[in-house]
Amino acid sequence: MLRSFFTWFLLLSTAALVAACCGSVACDCNDANADSFALKFDTTTASTRPFKVADLDTVYVVRRVLADTAKRPVRDTVAIVRTLQQVRQQPIIINNTSPFVATNNRKVSQYSYKLYLVDSKKPKVPTDSVVVERVDLAGEFKADGCCTCYENTKRVLYIKGLATPFDATNPADPKQPVPFVVKR
Repeated sequence: MLRSFFTWFLLLSTAALVAACCGSVACDCNDANADSFALKFDTTTASTRPFKVADLDTVYVVRRVLADTAKRPVRDTVAIVRTLQQVRQQPIIINNTSPFVATNNRKVSQYSYKLYLVDSKKPKVPTDSVVVERVDLAGEFKADGCCTCYENTKRVLYIKGLATPFDATNPADPKQPVPFVVKR
């Protein structure tokens, strides 16, 4: 059965309008921290041995690939320098592209991380450190009309010295991690 010109015109016009509608919608997924984890050093006076805020202005982070049989493991190191206000208010957030550059399409879960502080008088000697041995991540894509965004569903940290893993999944806001509080 042959379709009339009007039927074809109506079909193509509808398809073009739907495509134009979805093409003009800007998706703001706000998912930069979807696969991230956060660490906050305990500075509260209620703690038995709190960290001094002045000692937390520079934190060194070393990341290492968990398993790469193709070549020798390479370490990346970055120094995170923060103001005293940032130390008090913001945790250190590590994600796929910050503070390290993304390499070889590896996710944050394919590395181990060591954060350490140094004495300002002896900068080569670490005073305190925390080791994130492994990060387990899971997520899914959710569609809403013309937009499809990634949402984290599982974020678990395996911290050296802790018997049980720390669940950093935030059920209230899956795009933001629950900070792990580092204590001495």
